[in-house]
Amino acid sequence: MNEDAVTRLNVERFNAVAGSWDENPVRVELAQAVARAIAEAVPSTAQTRAMEFGCGTGLVTALLAPGLGHVVAVDSAAGMLDVLRTKVRELGLDNVEPLEMDLAQSLPEGPFDLIFSGMTLHHIEDVPALLARLRGLLAPGGHVALADLEREDGTFHGDAPGIMHHGFDPSSVAGWLAEAGFDEVHTRRVHVVRKTGSDDRPREYPVFLADARRAAGR
Repeated sequence: MNEDAVTRLNVERFNAVAGSWDENPVRVELAQAVARAIAEAVPSTAQTRAMEFGCGTGLVTALLAPGLGHVVAVDSAAGMLDVLRTKVRELGLDNVEPLEMDLAQSLPEGPFDLIFSGMTLHHIEDVPALLARLRGLLAPGGHVALADLEREDGTFHGDAPGIMHHGFDPSSVAGWLAEAGFDEVHTRRVHVVRKTGSDDRPREYPVFLADARRAAGR
């Protein structure tokens, strides 16, 4: 399946579930853990210009935005962004800018001091190519912070459409970051999702964070 087809499947799926997305406590707990891990791993100030890609309803963005200067929250699913826009109004997050965009087709205007995502990489076919593009959006010395599943057996998503990877080996992601021109690369486990897998058995799915810096002189 090519990346355009995957994108269409993802957009259809996420538009369909956008209204109830935040009602899942497992999902909310995961977002809280990811946001906490990013805040601990990456320096930021009230002047930090950030971008989240695959922001969904903004569960992670809403937690990090109060400590940042400006956040461009990117997603390709209009339904998810509609939920985020409501959240922005209700929470008074005036520094959050929702943006409907497919990063495979175009890129927002940088540079950014921080680019982050939670549970998005497994939807991306060519992750190393994306990392190289993200590096080009960062200001010198800027950081990426990317959270996703450690490698699993496919039971996390089951037969859900638009899944390109059943998690990752964190060391592989670290290697891709280094090859893309990042330094100070770190990975660590930040959460364990506990839920029933597609095989109807209780499961534990570790989640890792990979963070890295664009070297100031590169």
